[in-house]
Amino acid sequence: MQPEAARCNRRNLRRRQHICDLRASATRNARAAGLGRRVCYVRSVRVVTALGVLVAAARVAGAAPVRVSVVCEGEGRTKACPAFLLGLLDAHAALQSAPRAAADVVLYATATPVARADHLQLRFVGAIAGAPPVIVTEVELDTRATDDAQRAQLEPAFLRGIALFVAARDPAAVRVTLTEPDAEAAPRVSGQAWDLALELTGYGSWTRQYQDYNGSASLAVAHLTPAARIGGTLFARGGIEREPALTLEDHTVVPLDTTQWQIGANVTAARLYDPRWSYGGAARVVRDDRNGEYDYSWNTRLAVEWDRYRADDPRGNRLAVVYAAGYQVDRYRLRNVLGERSARYPIHAVIANGAFRADQLTFGLQLQIGGELLDPGRRHSVSATPSIGWQIGGHVDVHLMFSITKREAPAPDPAEIDPTNYAQQSRLSYAEPLAMSGSLSLTIHADRSNGARNDRLTDL
Repeated sequence: MQPEAARCNRRNLRRRQHICDLRASATRNARAAGLGRRVCYVRSVRVVTALGVLVAAARVAGAAPVRVSVVCEGEGRTKACPAFLLGLLDAHAALQSAPRAAADVVLYATATPVARADHLQLRFVGAIAGAPPVIVTEVELDTRATDDAQRAQLEPAFLRGIALFVAARDPAAVRVTLTEPDAEAAPRVSGQAWDLALELTGYGSWTRQYQDYNGSASLAVAHLTPAARIGGTLFARGGIEREPALTLEDHTVVPLDTTQWQIGANVTAARLYDPRWSYGGAARVVRDDRNGEYDYSWNTRLAVEWDRYRADDPRGNRLAVVYAAGYQVDRYRLRNVLGERSARYPIHAVIANGAFRADQLTFGLQLQIGGELLDPGRRHSVSATPSIGWQIGGHVDVHLMFSITKREAPAPDPAEIDPTNYAQQSRLSYAEPLAMSGSLSLTIHADRSNGARNDRLTDL
């Protein structure tokens, strides 16, 4: 009997020790959760109390996060899907990014271009008890806004959709705030396909005896659909310099005032053959003032282009190569060293262009080589043009461009040059073999509202 009694006593001791361990563990957890007072006075149902405190402690520590899988259905022109949406998941402790097979909620994001905005539909499909199976929210993102502004536009729509799923799992994790509605409703757009852009560039300086003013302007109109684009541009540039006349040793007075201008027009058309290839053509005509290079110059070209990116790439990125061939007719102001007053010849060119957008900035680089098709040694040029574009607001862009060109062309006949004509002398830079130029321009534009994008053959 004594061995049996001893075994019973040992079993009772182990049971009491086990209960004490549970009580100690529960007390530690409860104190960490701020619930110590609830445990101290409970003694009669020790095991049940310990388990209840563990559950309460786990609940205070937070329910399991809602696992969300993001699925992008159609690319937009912003980083909303997946970059911004994944960032919003990481920013909230109640949410967790997960693969689709392990997700509690699958978020389908669909972007539709509408004029300057991306209309984004967020469709939440979940299987959490107490939450609707499907919730849909919608928001419009300004594609010309900064990344921070686009995230601020996206976040309320995202939170409206995911809140019910989080609340079904842990109601304490969701707070609701109502604000005054926006007084200005978003205007409806007509879906027209026309673009209109006015570009202005200017420079000026003034002193009492010296003045220098230069400027340029262009007006462009285009009709654009996802499959085709046609557009035309009228442009003009000019400058005025005023300074005291130069008096030579023989008392000859040489005026140093100059006035220069150039006017012209071009038209381009392009059509997609498939997502990578396109074809089209362009024509251009220019006329200079009487001291310029051309009485008139006209050319027309047919071209084919391959682009690594789609013509409607959401970010406007490009990595393209263009081959163009055509015919040019020139009428010169001065006879050249070949004895030509005019020339007609076939031309061709290869153009490589890359453009990549980062937030509101677009960085570009264009490389071009071209010249006379049958005798490239007589007329040719090689150029490189880096550029930066900055979107300011909805209808204004600023462009900074620098160009360097190595070229070969018949120079004017020295016998045609008047040594006393300073204006003419100052305009002979077109015969120099190396040229560099830069510009800072402001573009004011009214965009189409059909949401289409098509950047093919814009280099011609």
